[in-house]
Amino acid sequence: MDSAEHEALCRRCGMSCHFAVPVNGLAVVIDALRCKFLGRAEDGRYHCTVYEDRFNQAPWCHTAESALSEGFLAQDCPYARGTAGYRGKVRLSASLQKMVLPAIRAELLRVGAPIGADPKLVAHFLSEAGGTYRFVQSPDGSRYLFTQDSQATDEVSGVDAAEEQDRAVVRSSSLRVL
Repeated sequence: MDSAEHEALCRRCGMSCHFAVPVNGLAVVIDALRCKFLGRAEDGRYHCTVYEDRFNQAPWCHTAESALSEGFLAQDCPYARGTAGYRGKVRLSASLQKMVLPAIRAELLRVGAPIGADPKLVAHFLSEAGGTYRFVQSPDGSRYLFTQDSQATDEVSGVDAAEEQDRAVVRSSSLRVL
């Protein structure tokens, strides 16, 4: 298969570019937890805004082959076709998602979001349950950590890690948001 045929397999669903949260053994995707370079066209299809330079600008990005081996593709992804037992990412129905959103928010507050995510989108997602959230970069630079802001504001705010280093909550990195 040549490069053009390989690229043509992609449905532009964006699943491989969304980070997932583990819920009852499933890698669940929510819209707010996606690569900061993921764009969406008017027709609803996703695209990478830095595609030609993605591996330099987004070191967390994977090739289709490595995404398949790591389980980062959708369960029904054409790149996974023919792979026996493949269990990839899923997008829940609206009713199921509504049921698990509190657990997803709790997990994001516990472990943070990967550094490749858009922290303002994640903070906005968290605030939909009430409150305003701040984020800082973890001391090791691998993720954004979120805390509820004690001051009532209408803005999602980010602060420099140096400003908040003394107040940063140390969280386990053993459980990861995929």
